[in-house]
Amino acid sequence: MIRCMNTSNTVGWVTSRASTLRHAQILHDTNGCWTRDAVERLVDGHPDWKIRREFADLLVVGLEPTELHASLGPELFFDTRIPKSPHFGRARLPLIEFGFQATPAERAAALQELAEILSGIGRPTPVLAAADGFGLRWQSEERTMLLQSNQRRAWVSVQPVEHQAQHLPSDFPPVIAALVPLLHDDATGMCDRSAIEQCITKTPTWSAEFDEAQARALVRTADRDGEVVFLGPAGQRDNYNRLHLYRFTDAPDLERRRFIFGEIFRAVCGAIGEPTLLGGGPNGPDVRWRNSGTEARVLRLRADLRHVWIETSPAEQLEDQELSTFEHGGPAAGPGGPSDFPLLPYNWQLVLSGPGDTAEYLPGGRLALTLPHLQEALETLLSTWIEQLPVQQPGKKVTFTIAGSGISGGLSFAFDTTKGILLRIGSRTGGLADDAIEMSALGWEQSGRRWKAEFKKPTESTPGEVAALIVGELAARGLTDPEGLVAKGIQLGSPHGFFRATGLGITAG
Repeated sequence: MIRCMNTSNTVGWVTSRASTLRHAQILHDTNGCWTRDAVERLVDGHPDWKIRREFADLLVVGLEPTELHASLGPELFFDTRIPKSPHFGRARLPLIEFGFQATPAERAAALQELAEILSGIGRPTPVLAAADGFGLRWQSEERTMLLQSNQRRAWVSVQPVEHQAQHLPSDFPPVIAALVPLLHDDATGMCDRSAIEQCITKTPTWSAEFDEAQARALVRTADRDGEVVFLGPAGQRDNYNRLHLYRFTDAPDLERRRFIFGEIFRAVCGAIGEPTLLGGGPNGPDVRWRNSGTEARVLRLRADLRHVWIETSPAEQLEDQELSTFEHGGPAAGPGGPSDFPLLPYNWQLVLSGPGDTAEYLPGGRLALTLPHLQEALETLLSTWIEQLPVQQPGKKVTFTIAGSGISGGLSFAFDTTKGILLRIGSRTGGLADDAIEMSALGWEQSGRRWKAEFKKPTESTPGEVAALIVGELAARGLTDPEGLVAKGIQLGSPHGFFRATGLGITAG
């Protein structure tokens, strides 16, 4: 189990209050700054600004001259959503750093002051569900700008609004932009009937029908296929905590599920900003926005084989339930019983340095007791990665190495969302000729002094094939259970965030 905490001991504003207002005002007044040329024109228009550092997917602009190290001055970060993309997907301006020693009162006072300063820019919408209730959002047809915070810092984030939808009805992006904030913004995590009616009146081609008996509100757009449904919890009237965004009319294949969820995911981020953490499990993707405080709530964008929806839950209640599943679950009848890897609430998460806070305690994961359990764990986890990572972390790569007795050099695993899966392992300890026959029969291909197996275009059957190959090779090397195995160097190729493979089935080392 991991206890999350902020170890920094510094607190302070990144720059002066006047500069904070000036820089945020410039961002608010700037549209279409999503290419390198556009950023250069923006910088040229401000004599104090200078491009300080440039990487493949990140551009850093210094906003004030400084005689000290460049990183000590205020900086504006432009980064891409997709590696090597010619277009930036977000601009981020850090404003305040909160240290471990900052008290809740000091933190709240600083956020309140910052919100008051920035509220003079345009006409922002207060976001009550933000950390400590001091979030703001500025919405235009071209971009969304947000004041966001977590326990460590406060910043302004700007990103373009998604207008195009290739696999969804054409009016879906504006539907998401209008309706998702109704759940996100409210501190209670609920959306009431009056909020929906007020939203509908702004668009004459939309209509709403309310069914109190079923605690349901049906919103129809100009395109009938674009209808969405608000649902309320049991016992509630005219209050809703779930928004069904899309219903599959048939059994969707892997590619279609990724396309649909990807477009909705990007549209939701364009409306309410980046999430607190990415992730998913056997039941589908599970992306979360979490606010702060004792009454914290979690907004979850989820999907299964039938629907894509977004819902809110009390953070403590949800996280305690999930922690209990990890802590007290497991095989129903010891090593001889079936595992519960397919029943985990999630089997991977990427904890981002995004808005809100993560849970105070994060489960360490589930361990496999037998080789069949390990095979089921690997197959379940790889199924989620193949479907979910190309959407949530496009262009990135998951890597780890399984180390243990009889595995000289380890068994290395890599899943690149654009290049597929690659396994590598050394030869066995027996005769080379016998090894070649036996390993080739399992599906390995000799590669120099090692062996490899490639799955360049993973399909829905690939997870089972990969899991069987890995466990079959471990068994052929004399392993009878996974107790001595360790997964070393588990990482998702990203400089930001903390990657967790809670459904891998072996100890992380």
